[in-house]
Amino acid sequence: MGDLEATTPLGAEFLRLSLSGGHGVFVHDAQTADIDRDDNQERKNLRKVLIKKYPTLPASPPVTPGMEALLGVPGKGSNDWVDHQLLAALAADATDHVVTEDRKLIRKAARLGLGDRIATIAEAVDILRGLYERTPEPPPAVRALLAHELNEDDPIFGSFCRDYPEFLDWLRRCKRDHRQSWVIEVPGVGGYAAVCIVKRESETDFGLRGRLLKMCSFKVEREHSGFKFGELLLKAVFDYAFKNKFERIYIETFPKQEELIQLLSEFGFSDIGHENSRGEIRLVKECTCSKEEKDRCSPLEFNIKYGPYAVKGDGSPGFIVPIRPEYHRLLFPEAEAQLPLIHDRNPFGNALRKAYLCNSKSRRIESGSPLFFYRSHDVKGITALGVAESFVASGLPAVVARFVGKRTVYNILEIQKMCATETLALLFRQARFANRPIKLKELTGAGVMRGPPQSIVKVSEEGKAWLMQRLGV
Repeated sequence: MGDLEATTPLGAEFLRLSLSGGHGVFVHDAQTADIDRDDNQERKNLRKVLIKKYPTLPASPPVTPGMEALLGVPGKGSNDWVDHQLLAALAADATDHVVTEDRKLIRKAARLGLGDRIATIAEAVDILRGLYERTPEPPPAVRALLAHELNEDDPIFGSFCRDYPEFLDWLRRCKRDHRQSWVIEVPGVGGYAAVCIVKRESETDFGLRGRLLKMCSFKVEREHSGFKFGELLLKAVFDYAFKNKFERIYIETFPKQEELIQLLSEFGFSDIGHENSRGEIRLVKECTCSKEEKDRCSPLEFNIKYGPYAVKGDGSPGFIVPIRPEYHRLLFPEAEAQLPLIHDRNPFGNALRKAYLCNSKSRRIESGSPLFFYRSHDVKGITALGVAESFVASGLPAVVARFVGKRTVYNILEIQKMCATETLALLFRQARFANRPIKLKELTGAGVMRGPPQSIVKVSEEGKAWLMQRLGV
């Protein structure tokens, strides 16, 4: 456990769910050094009282030379030293997850390849709810509207006004320009949980030219983090950019917006090294590329940099992945509804990065492999295309749950049942949907399949090429 405060509502909910699920919550003995550095004596005393409520992680693992080579060797007792002790425990599997609000610690975990095992309190609550509770809530919708339809008095605009004194005047200009916008509304309450406003441009004062889409504002309210609303908004922006053939998407944001910068970097935005007069950095995502640029990228790199719609068929095998209707509805809610901006409140449905579990014996899936999802039983056809990231095969429920923790549609009982035999846990990125399902009759007629798939099936190079063409890739 990182800097969790049990006195907050989310902290209390995290502890309730952890205890009800039989999970141990530990503090690391190195965290006492972090507390001792606090100059606020009252807060220091309170934190010392709170930390004594939880057992200390036994036999804390040491920081490895490999971690030191990557992260450096900070002075003992420093904040970085404490961070590295927590990450050492995570890397050694002494704990399944580290829960923290420390963005610097989260970035370090990502550098070590442990990003999926470190969570904010909101994310941890959603992991536990997904594993142990699945209470349906009214689904939020990404609502497309023009800027003049926005409620400028909504509280979400408060932080914009603090960072940009001229914000309301700028928003009124956006309204007069009828700029495209999207909001995610709070179900049953009203108001905005998230908002994005974009602007079409043809050139910038820092050298970009062509069909440009600027994300002028992009914000998710803190109390609604953990539901992947950022990815949900990005789905809408990417869809708009793809359908309107934009060449680049860019945003200007302050360096303090670490969570937003991290999210955008995971979807191909990069800092081009230019700051504007306000000190904001500029992040740019390319939406088109030359054949030479495509050839230089690995299949997964290509999807991250130019996707999500861009998928590279060359260089990795393709697979047909059968998925039952009940899991298809959870994993791909927009395909289910046939309304691309209606989504479930479950974070795995909102996300572009997802997980799939099965008992397939296939172990040939490579990073970047195209995954053709076949909805069985009712549709009996391919509905969605994804790109594989990585997988793990295990018969241990804890290993599987840890691997897919932030992304899974399966609860812990389902995972335990599947792990009666070795389970394949596959992480992937959602790429695109078929305009209409590619039905079994069409698939067999084209020689892609001989019959309905019972497990993950590798497709021939000819079959992969046919499917990519059929899906418009």
